[in-house]
Amino acid sequence: MLSNRAPISPMSPISRRTETMVRQTLILVLPLLLLVGCTASSRLQSTLGNKYQYSISMFAPTKSKDMLFRDDQLIIQFRMDNPGIRFQIQNISPTDMRIDWAHTSIGIHNAYSPVRNISTIYDTTAKTPPGQLVPPLGVIRDAILPRGNTYFDGVQWRVDDLLPTTDANSRAMKNNIMGQVGSSIDVVLPLEFGSGVRTYQFTFSVDSVRQVAWNDYGPAGWLPPQPPVRKLHQSVEDWVTAAILATGFLVVLRYVTAAKKTPVVE
Repeated sequence: MLSNRAPISPMSPISRRTETMVRQTLILVLPLLLLVGCTASSRLQSTLGNKYQYSISMFAPTKSKDMLFRDDQLIIQFRMDNPGIRFQIQNISPTDMRIDWAHTSIGIHNAYSPVRNISTIYDTTAKTPPGQLVPPLGVIRDAILPRGNTYFDGVQWRVDDLLPTTDANSRAMKNNIMGQVGSSIDVVLPLEFGSGVRTYQFTFSVDSVRQVAWNDYGPAGWLPPQPPVRKLHQSVEDWVTAAILATGFLVVLRYVTAAKKTPVVE
């Protein structure tokens, strides 16, 4: 019995050329994609060394693993991140509350400095963050960073960590990081309640430190996006991305050109 199915025709020239171009694309593009994914982590590992994470708790005015404090005026809770200290305050007093940013300071190893908050991280003109009025039972969320830890290096904005978190592959730096256990971070936070001012001092203690993988590390999510800056020098990732785009464009152009030269046979 003869089959009604049409015989399978051999691959046409355009199909062969398409398959060849697809293979060439994969050969060229896949290594570049792998390079993009590996470059960032490998470069961090080679230039910054190993990454470390601290476990920190409140030591004073009360001891608290949750870094939570309450009195007759407020409820405040802190969260530690590498670049700064986040906090949330609820005003439970009968009067309006305001943070006195001009006299707020942060102390690292008893060295105190003025601060920036979230709204002034990338603002070089605002020396003192503006005060925000918080009515009774109102809540304010913000963060504290040492003023000198945020700066523009000529290419991009930099936000330094409160404590060292990379060892630059140096045994001395690693020992310094491991030696941070037992050290303290202080926050002096004056708060205006009506016509009076109450100054709070919170002390945090480093309980432990451990090494973490770079793949498990992510930048602080509360940091606002950096202002756009004009790049004067292209990075490695920029060159690799440009190479991938150029390769893809050339492959597509070659395919379109070949398709136009070969008529479609029905």
